[in-house]
Amino acid sequence: MDPALLPNIYDFIAHTYPFSYLTTLEQDALAARVHISYHARGTDLRDEELTHRGIFLIRTGAVEERLEDGTLRARLSVGDLFGFTQLDLTGKSSYYVHCLENTLLYLIDRGMLHLLMDRNPSLRQFFDSHEGVRLEGSRSYLQKNSGAQFFIKPVKEFCRADVTVIAPANTLQETAQSMHRHMSDMAVVRDGSETVGIVTKSDLTYRALANALPVTTPVTEVMSRNVIAVDGNRPLYEAFELMISRNIKNLPVTLNGELYGSIDPKMLLQNSQLEAIYLIKRIARAPDVESLIALKDKRTEIFITLCNFNLEPPLISQVMTAIADSFIKRLCNLAEARLGPPPCAYAFMVAGSQARSEMQLLSDQDNAIITGRDIDATERLYFTALADFVCNNLDKCGYPLCEGHYMALTPRWCQSIETWENYYRTWIREIDDKTLLDMSVFLDLRHIAGDPYLTTRLRRLFLKEAGENRRFLSLLAGAALSVSPPLGMFRQFVLTRDGQNRSSFNIKKQGVNIVMEMARVYALSSGSEAYDTLDRLEEASARGLLDPALKRELTEAYLFITHVRLEHQKEALEAGETAGNHLEPGRLTQFERNHLRDAFRILSKAQEGMAFRFRGTF
Repeated sequence: MDPALLPNIYDFIAHTYPFSYLTTLEQDALAARVHISYHARGTDLRDEELTHRGIFLIRTGAVEERLEDGTLRARLSVGDLFGFTQLDLTGKSSYYVHCLENTLLYLIDRGMLHLLMDRNPSLRQFFDSHEGVRLEGSRSYLQKNSGAQFFIKPVKEFCRADVTVIAPANTLQETAQSMHRHMSDMAVVRDGSETVGIVTKSDLTYRALANALPVTTPVTEVMSRNVIAVDGNRPLYEAFELMISRNIKNLPVTLNGELYGSIDPKMLLQNSQLEAIYLIKRIARAPDVESLIALKDKRTEIFITLCNFNLEPPLISQVMTAIADSFIKRLCNLAEARLGPPPCAYAFMVAGSQARSEMQLLSDQDNAIITGRDIDATERLYFTALADFVCNNLDKCGYPLCEGHYMALTPRWCQSIETWENYYRTWIREIDDKTLLDMSVFLDLRHIAGDPYLTTRLRRLFLKEAGENRRFLSLLAGAALSVSPPLGMFRQFVLTRDGQNRSSFNIKKQGVNIVMEMARVYALSSGSEAYDTLDRLEEASARGLLDPALKRELTEAYLFITHVRLEHQKEALEAGETAGNHLEPGRLTQFERNHLRDAFRILSKAQEGMAFRFRGTF
């Protein structure tokens, strides 16, 4: 080989997955052992040209893999690999390669490949025969050299060990003085060796001073008793997740079951630009609608930052959902302040992706109101005004009105608990395709504001009715199977035309939603009360409804598909383009193309399993 070619070979290999996994020294050695060959358009590689040699990396050009009868096996282009299945064959190959264009190939010989695989588990994962194992390996690749490395460090590296500890008998004044001495925003209340509560600076302000409590009042009067802590050996992102999901501002840290320290947003975010916790706090304290609307663009900044840190998609979704929840809670508070006390108990619930805590930046609003009893015309005016205030101002805050009108604004979705219960009984017992379409949004629901008993009562009725109706589950499974992943039998993406007449596939409809809907069927079938997709898959596996190996593969597929979806939305926003769910294969990286194929194959396999389990159940 001409030594002058080595820099170009090295540069291409170093930026091509999976060889980007390798160390610089390994990439140098690999580049020096590459065999280069040129093949004119229309020529074929067969038998000994393919077998027992190594793997081929396409540097320029495009090829097709075809069986001897001419059947297309795959189309490949720059950055794609072929030949791995021929490594252990001699003589006749199981397919031939036809060059569609003038093509330059790099051959990595068999001995070098095995040497590198022995040294690198990640490279070995890439060539594994199981799609799920290959997808699992993609996660470590995504985190490599990304901001996610910051979030997988142990919590104990970021917390403060000097914890303010007080006794239950301490007064408010003594507590405040102790916190001041330690320059701390939180104190842990300990009764001997037992942690019985925590008190924060906010507790002293809003529970004590605001209510004019005497300074001699025991701290137990204002402390929070349900103490949630995080193990110091757990990754930092778990602390972040707890703070977001539970709206916790100060979090105790334990080690080996003993109190070790505490962590708060300042410590958590000191090395990053994440502002989600502070945004939620600002939303909760916004004095008026105009102040809320002014916070609208912060959502986009946080979404882009979370994506740039390559955090796991479920955590990004939880953050975006927690922000949306905060907007609704504050708007409900502002509405009641404007309209006066409600005429009866009510619950403001959310549906769809928000109910599952799986919102994205582009999610619209799906919500409803449950009243504690039937209401008269005058009382209805109150709840109509409340729904109008919340939904229309939510739209101004960046959550578009639902095009299907699945909102509390619509009179049909602002009804008494008895009416809602009749809705669900009718939907489930008299299910057909039209009814399933009508109720699809409300297959998931979660409480946000008002009386939580009403939402809990309705959800439990739904779970009971749905779990006992096999015909309903069968039709629901049919809906989950009605959309196929966008992958043809030759591992090529099956495309349609989007709104701009571009060839693309819908990664939400043909990827994310397939897993979500299958997980929901399994959850309803098992009586699971889990909200989100991954928890539902976990419970389905634990209850014997889903093979553990398939559950693991589905989880990896869901995580990767969602990652690609979020990444391309982020890139569109950064480029000033309109973000959406339609992806053009030409804009996918080689890494994304390879692993999306694996993910879609897993989805197809899972659909076959669901069809078998629920076939003929009604």
